[in-house]
Amino acid sequence: MTANGTAVTPPVDFSFLNLYSIEEMSSKNPRRGVKRYHRAKSGRLESHALRLNNNQLTSIQGINAISYQILYLHGNQLRHLNHVLTILSTLQHLYNLTLHGNPLQERKRYKEQLIHRLPNLRSLDFTNVTQTDRRKTRNKLDTTALYRRNKV
Repeated sequence: MTANGTAVTPPVDFSFLNLYSIEEMSSKNPRRGVKRYHRAKSGRLESHALRLNNNQLTSIQGINAISYQILYLHGNQLRHLNHVLTILSTLQHLYNLTLHGNPLQERKRYKEQLIHRLPNLRSLDFTNVTQTDRRKTRNKLDTTALYRRNKV
């Protein structure tokens, strides 16, 4: 049990299964872990953590109905940062995220955009998000916005 009384559940692990879409999760079995997975009465796997790393995902459409706290998406083919941010911003309890190893990581201000749009994020790509990171992000985004307004 955690401090707030919820059961600790193992991460649901769909890593390394060559998935191309979130929908494919329903037709695949997650990788076996040390602990058994918990299922809801509906049959859905229950967990606060989901591992989808090292697949071929090009979109995370369909993940928004699920409230995860930990989400591993590294090593996929995600290209569209704004699309990913739109979906991830609906996960209000998300605090640990990995996206490195995706083409979207090459986007300008990748880290700043994620920190800005996901205010509860405490870890990004296995690195802690600090108050200094948040302050620098705010300053960079404010400077960019000011520059754009004055450029007109």
